[in-house]
Amino acid sequence: MNDKAIEMIIPTIPKDYGRVKRDLKSFFELLPISRIVFIGPAELEEPVTADAAEAELTDRVTFVNENDIISFKALYNAMENRIRADGYLIGENSRPGWYYQQFLKLAYANVCGSDYYMSWDSDTIPLRRVAMFDASGRPYFDTKREYNPGYFKTIMNLFGMEKVYDQSFISEHMLFDARLVREMTEEIEAMDLPGERFYEKIFYAIDIDNMKLGFSEFETYGTWVTVRHPDAYAFREWKSMRRTNLFIDSHDLTRDDIRWLARDYDAASFESYHPLIPDLAELFRNKEYRRNVSAAELYQAVVESGMFGEYVNGMIKEGDLFVSA
Repeated sequence: MNDKAIEMIIPTIPKDYGRVKRDLKSFFELLPISRIVFIGPAELEEPVTADAAEAELTDRVTFVNENDIISFKALYNAMENRIRADGYLIGENSRPGWYYQQFLKLAYANVCGSDYYMSWDSDTIPLRRVAMFDASGRPYFDTKREYNPGYFKTIMNLFGMEKVYDQSFISEHMLFDARLVREMTEEIEAMDLPGERFYEKIFYAIDIDNMKLGFSEFETYGTWVTVRHPDAYAFREWKSMRRTNLFIDSHDLTRDDIRWLARDYDAASFESYHPLIPDLAELFRNKEYRRNVSAAELYQAVVESGMFGEYVNGMIKEGDLFVSA
């Protein structure tokens, strides 16, 4: 496996941290990472430090206060100023916390201790060993199927770039080249838009009627790299099971469950807003069923049943959006 050791960052908050802490050793066993950096509010430091010590990973699992990377107050004020500029007030649908996590991932390039760093979602666990670089040493863009036209409106406003790849750069993780992230954010900061920091200028590149879902750090970085540095990354389709919570609680996952899932998937996500469905849990646990049906076949049958919504070209239709199945 031709892999370079990379830092992995997990931006999270205390209530979500509990889903990932049990898998600390698995991350090091299955992914080519040198250390894990949890990024979050001050109250997250104590549990991260304690769990790292218990797992004997004190030197490899650390905590960074999110405000040391970007001040949340500064970001909130920047967002409020942008919205007020068009005569509106910041509201619940403005989602400053959602934008904050995205901008933290980009700003980490300025403090990263390695050439590459990988952002990983706190609700996702790896299932099998996965390379993050191809045989020639190029990092992978791991792509899935998803489409939100609002993201590309902002990319067009920033860089004049249209959608350049038929799939989406949005998955449960992103391997960033720290040098290229800095180059992209410096390009944004040089633009003739209000503000100084890249996130301030991005807010002014988002149309006011697009503020609820106006930016994706992954779609933006993937599009920008593909245009500016077309040979920097290799592309592959990422295989992950979403909505795994519908079938099993993450705390009940056994080694046999992981082996069965890993035949088809690289990772599994346990999104907290998806409650367990007893009928699906019964199928998931049925040993006879497992002998005849793969995890991917089970999941595909549920998706095609319409349980998650209209299924179109490998995606779930939600209004004008198409999200990953």
